[in-house]
Amino acid sequence: MDFLMYLINNIFSQAVFVIGAVVLVGLLIQRKSFDSLVSSTVKTMIGFLLINTGAQSLGVSLLPLQPMLSKVFQLNAEIPTLEEAQMESFVEIGTEMALIFALGFIIHILFARITPFKYVHLSAHVSFFYAGLIAALLKFGTNMGFIPLVLTGSLILGFYLTFTCSYVAPLMKNIKGGEGFTLGHSSSSGVWIAAKLGGLLGNKKNDLEDIKIPKSLNFLREMTIALTVIMTLLFLVVSLISNPAWVADNISGGRDIVTFSLLNGLQFGLWITIILSGVRMLLAEIIPAFHGIADKLIPNAKPGLDVPLLFPNYPTSVIVGFLTSLVAGFVGMFILAVVDYPIAVFPALIPTFFTGAVTAIFGNSTGGIRGALIGSFTNGLILIIGQALLLPHIGSYGSIMRILSETDYALYGPLMGMLLKLIGG
Repeated sequence: MDFLMYLINNIFSQAVFVIGAVVLVGLLIQRKSFDSLVSSTVKTMIGFLLINTGAQSLGVSLLPLQPMLSKVFQLNAEIPTLEEAQMESFVEIGTEMALIFALGFIIHILFARITPFKYVHLSAHVSFFYAGLIAALLKFGTNMGFIPLVLTGSLILGFYLTFTCSYVAPLMKNIKGGEGFTLGHSSSSGVWIAAKLGGLLGNKKNDLEDIKIPKSLNFLREMTIALTVIMTLLFLVVSLISNPAWVADNISGGRDIVTFSLLNGLQFGLWITIILSGVRMLLAEIIPAFHGIADKLIPNAKPGLDVPLLFPNYPTSVIVGFLTSLVAGFVGMFILAVVDYPIAVFPALIPTFFTGAVTAIFGNSTGGIRGALIGSFTNGLILIIGQALLLPHIGSYGSIMRILSETDYALYGPLMGMLLKLIGG
């Protein structure tokens, strides 16, 4: 058992090893030469690490905004650091979470093999944290013993990984650069809702990416530069509103707000550049390699990959989606305050960026500018209101959900928690 837990916690929970193994198996099936095996596997793993490290660091670079915005809105919600949240969240459910993650992925592969839903969810970091959500809902919301809890949770996770990939897949036909894969990400419900609302309420002809800007601002067409400029301005404006002296004493380590804002904007641009480099490297290797698995092990299978792979073709949607979802989060906070909701919550900036960006992309794909705005705004409301409804059901796992609660956590989590309460655990 100790060796199994070691493998789960140290090998299988590392998404880079899962990605590397998939590519290696696909190439072996295609009987590629030894040098191709080594070259493609290593390039894929490095590309993935560029994306993953860039995404994590980009998310962390947003965190200084949270206490500043909290001060601006005079909110007393406690916002732990990412490290503190992880330590607190895993203490009571760590073993169950790890086993649900491993067994749930095996069940997911079986579903892909024997059902018509031929998708392989390869975002292991997503499934790992979602396994934690399932473990928390079952542990704190039922009286199940250890083994029934792990088996039930694994089955739920297997269904989740399979069907989220499957209902996003038909939407990929409208996405530039989305050929050959679907999304394996916990923004799936927001993506689906954004695409449907865009189709109903938007106009596909008015593409957000076709917005005309003055020639003097043409530099904003490049994602790295645009995000650097916008994030610098965002940090600067929030620093001004929250009091420059307070920022210097509590947030910036004594730096003046101009230097502090510029450094944070440049860091944001750096991590976006790293993500984009990883996207190009990963896509060049994983799609051809995956054909081996699709041909032999799981016929007609498609990989479920992470959302940053779509960002290079949608620079404007990424920016607009993040800002729109962030504004919606503040609107959601106001709604919760009006109804006197007893738990204080705050927009989680990491998921707000990534899910806001991707919901704008899918809203734009079916409904143009209006679809992007409606989709990402709806996503922001789900994130904040869903977080508030989720926290009472998940005990100590609430710490990490205050930071990483993406759309599927915020939508499916409360529904599952209410269902468990309804049936009496």
